[in-house]
Amino acid sequence: MMPLALPVFFESPEGMGFLGLLFCLWMIVDCVKRERQTLEKILWLLLIIFVPVIGPLIYFLVRVVRIRV
Repeated sequence: MMPLALPVFFESPEGMGFLGLLFCLWMIVDCVKRERQTLEKILWLLLIIFVPVIGPLIYFLVRVVRIRV
């Protein structure tokens, strides 16, 4: 079996947490730049920030993917 082509850092639980943090930050920046209505922006940001794993994923699937399709 071939080893993964990822650095050892990303194979550890801390590395995956770091990737999750980067994804969350990416979704926050995307929300701030993309959303035009203030109330909608605030609600999405609250979801992303207070529901750490699921919130950014929901935003990505609902807003980012839908806009690109």
